[in-house]
Amino acid sequence: MKKILLTALVFLLHCINLTADDHADKIEKLLKEYDEIGMFSGRVLLAKDGNVIFDRSFGFANWESKTPVTNETLFRIGSLNKMFTHAMINQLKNEGKLDHSDPLSKFIDLYQGNEDDKITIKMLIEMSAGLGDYLNNPEFMQNRANFRTVDDFIKIIKNEPLLFEPGTDRKYSNSGYVVLGAVIEKVTGRSYTDNLNERIIEPLGMKNTFYKLIGESIPNAASGTIITFSGNKRNSPFAEQPSPAGGMFSNADDLLKFDIELRKTNLIPQGIRAGGNQVWNSVLAQLKDGYTLIINSNFGQAADEIIMRYEDMLENKPYPKPDVTFNMKLYRVLKDGGIKELSAQLKTLISGSGMEYNDNHLNFFGYELMAENELDNAIEVFKLNCELFPNVPNVYDSLGEAYMNAGKKDLAIKCYKKVLEMEPGNRNAVKMLEQLGPK
Repeated sequence: MKKILLTALVFLLHCINLTADDHADKIEKLLKEYDEIGMFSGRVLLAKDGNVIFDRSFGFANWESKTPVTNETLFRIGSLNKMFTHAMINQLKNEGKLDHSDPLSKFIDLYQGNEDDKITIKMLIEMSAGLGDYLNNPEFMQNRANFRTVDDFIKIIKNEPLLFEPGTDRKYSNSGYVVLGAVIEKVTGRSYTDNLNERIIEPLGMKNTFYKLIGESIPNAASGTIITFSGNKRNSPFAEQPSPAGGMFSNADDLLKFDIELRKTNLIPQGIRAGGNQVWNSVLAQLKDGYTLIINSNFGQAADEIIMRYEDMLENKPYPKPDVTFNMKLYRVLKDGGIKELSAQLKTLISGSGMEYNDNHLNFFGYELMAENELDNAIEVFKLNCELFPNVPNVYDSLGEAYMNAGKKDLAIKCYKKVLEMEPGNRNAVKMLEQLGPK
């Protein structure tokens, strides 16, 4: 009988190992495809019930100095911060210090009307409160270094109008999670960072997770990397202050510690979460059967692409093969068919890449063209952006900068005046017009 039980146990363990090996084989195959076309840089860790079964690093933490990615390399994790904010809100709920049904007005005064009475903690968590995104606020974009505390963000969020009646719709909101950070501060009488350290980072021994402001030293930090339309890699000067909505630095080891705690406590719902921007991308995917996939990358969108393809692989579905960047595709169209063809294909290219249709894509592409000394093409791209998004002040600001770099003073002045017509008092437009002098 003992022999039968032992044989059964060995067989069971063998089956479990086969399953784990299968998961590891699939992610290794996918990463090899990315590595072969030079489209991934970072670290990937796969765990089963908290035990690491796959851990590989690729590329460089700094592509200019050729510093390799190692297990010690830290990456900006973007909106994965929201998991920490959500977790702390639920800790306070479990402590009886707030409830998801509580109105915002119980904690802070955000709006002058009765909107604070309509907005609940639950709505902020679920992004159904009607708040927008401070990252699109010109005051933040032009003065990023000035935003050092949660209160600094709240001061500009107060002036952002609600996008819809609270509870009637849902829209991704970075501003909403900053407001949750303000609630945490109000309830505890402690700063967001103190709460973060005392409630999560220190208890879990997350020694490689940092909430650092612009200019503060971050050990072993990777550099965000731009892959140019030509395929070259260069460091990005892109910098933003961290907030309760995003921007911390961490690594896969620490994120696995957080994952283990979340699975043990059920503090927040399990799922797949991602964060990043044009030059950073991280994913913490809590998959079924106890599997966790963590991806940290200093290439924008790489982690998002990998997890989507990996999910298809696990279900034995066909998946799109790894491809070059969105801007490389844009450049191919521009080079082969000109600006008219780019305009004709833009929506298809954006939707095919799973992104939201907005002005940011051409704006970023235009600046990349300027950085690569393709100023004429940059001007054409910025002009197209103005045609497609005529109600966005920033598109004229970008075109004005391109005209200024091209020595076309009159056209630059015209663009910056257009910005001021749409947004009186815009600091950058005022500054640029002062530099350009009278027409």
